[in-house]
Amino acid sequence: MRYQPLTSIPVSPEPNDPIPVPDPRPRPHPLPDPPPDDEPIKLSHRRRRSARIRACPLCAC
Repeated sequence: MRYQPLTSIPVSPEPNDPIPVPDPRPRPHPLPDPPPDDEPIKLSHRRRRSARIRACPLCAC
């Protein structure tokens, strides 16, 4: 087998146009936080009894 130099590879005289890169899809921006309410949220479960005890119909504690 005979060695061929690299210059024997045919090269097109015109440069190839680069492949156009599509624009990336825009990412959705997260919504801004809503303004804080004037009144703080009041928690209604401040008792020491657990929810399991309150949910039990047999216990009249």
